Amino acid sequence: MMALIKKKLSVFLLLLILVGGFFRFYNLNWGSPFYFHPDERNIASSVIQMHFPNQLNPHFFAYGSFPIYIIYFTGLIINLFLKSQDLFVQSIFISRFYSAILSLLLIPSIYLIGKKLYNKKVGLLSAVLSTFSVGLIQFAHFGTFEIWLTFLGLWLFYFSLKLMEKMNLVDIVIVGIISGLLVATKISSLPLLIIPIFSILIDYLSNGSFKHIQYIFLFIITSFFAFSIFSPYVFLDTLSFIASMRYESSVVLGSLPVFYTEEFFNSVPIFFQFTKIYPFLINPILTIIFIPSFFYVCFKWIKTKDPKYLILNTFYLILFLPQAFLFAKWTRYIVPTIPFTYLIIAIFLERFINKKILNIIVLICIIFAVSYFITTFVRQDTRIQASLWAKANISSNSIILSEVYDMGIVPFNQYLQNITLFNFYDLDQSSEIKFLDLKNVLEKSEYIILPSQRILKTRLINKDKFPNGYRFYNDL
Repeated sequence: MMALIKKKLSVFLLLLILVGGFFRFYNLNWGSPFYFHPDERNIASSVIQMHFPNQLNPHFFAYGSFPIYIIYFTGLIINLFLKSQDLFVQSIFISRFYSAILSLLLIPSIYLIGKKLYNKKVGLLSAVLSTFSVGLIQFAHFGTFEIWLTFLGLWLFYFSLKLMEKMNLVDIVIVGIISGLLVATKISSLPLLIIPIFSILIDYLSNGSFKHIQYIFLFIITSFFAFSIFSPYVFLDTLSFIASMRYESSVVLGSLPVFYTEEFFNSVPIFFQFTKIYPFLINPILTIIFIPSFFYVCFKWIKTKDPKYLILNTFYLILFLPQAFLFAKWTRYIVPTIPFTYLIIAIFLERFINKKILNIIVLICIIFAVSYFITTFVRQDTRIQASLWAKANISSNSIILSEVYDMGIVPFNQYLQNITLFNFYDLDQSSEIKFLDLKNVLEKSEYIILPSQRILKTRLINKDKFPNGYRFYNDL
């Protein structure tokens, strides 16, 4: 009987992996040949300027260099057998492939971790939620490093749990390597290193010995060694690294105003994430369920004194809170929390929700996933659709007005010869002079193309901050 149950469970998990793989690998080349994602383009630009062994400085520190090196050397190996005609496109595709494979591996990983953390049912439910996760499907198609952070973070959590149960040198070394790779993927992962140290200290309280101090030192040394190997230019080009960190921190903290963070004016920390980000990443129903689930896991820790519940919620909070209170509240900052939201939700659902309601919840997750998948990856990119409509309906020599700093206008360039890019971001910085310039351009233009809602939405909801911008877009 047990053998039959195990076989059915294995078949079901394999089915989840196959379905998850389809959602993640389908149309990995979306948006070609334009590749609209700015971070993807920055990463690919960093990759293609490297040359082994003379030039391995990524010259790009907004992300860590560990994935950049993996992408570069993967391309190097591929080109030994099949020379690419376009290294930029190849780099984007390789980076997307790694995001897709790591997103897929999250499904069996979260099953194993949920099973260890609680029971098989929690593991399986977490795996189901991960399979049909809009956020994990979306970022599987992005050649950025959020899925790397998510995967490494989940396994850091797993080995931290193992350290609480039994302290051994092998697990210390493994958790040190994972920690080093995490920080080498993104420097902001540094606070997560508190968790393994916390796990060692918990074991110390039960079985205190001098060895635990040695374990902590071994963990720190291993982490630093792994980080140094995969981020050598943090030390070899320290000035560039520090300059990049200063720039990035001033942008995300809001002390340096830049055009691409204006959408976060008047956004309320935590409330913003739970009303604008989580309803998309994990769907609105699970967002609502997560709130009592989190407090239920807190209650479980208080009642049982089992530190695994404390570590689960603490890991989530370390990932979530520092990002929630930044001025820039991009969706990508919250992606690494997704597996932990599913684990927390699964523990709650396993205890309180009956099978019928559980099936409805899973069905809702499937509907959201399929809807997003069809809209985004089965159908042609809306910007490309719009450019094809323009080709069929607008004369190629028509005078067009559009916005600056948006890759969405690029598909139109091949069909429309006379596009003027006006800096609508500066409308409120140059007062009436800029507005008069816009009036002159408008009088000559026959069409206006808005490649995205980034400026439009910001101006319409911030009337007092952008009076000229509001005036234009409201009139439009």
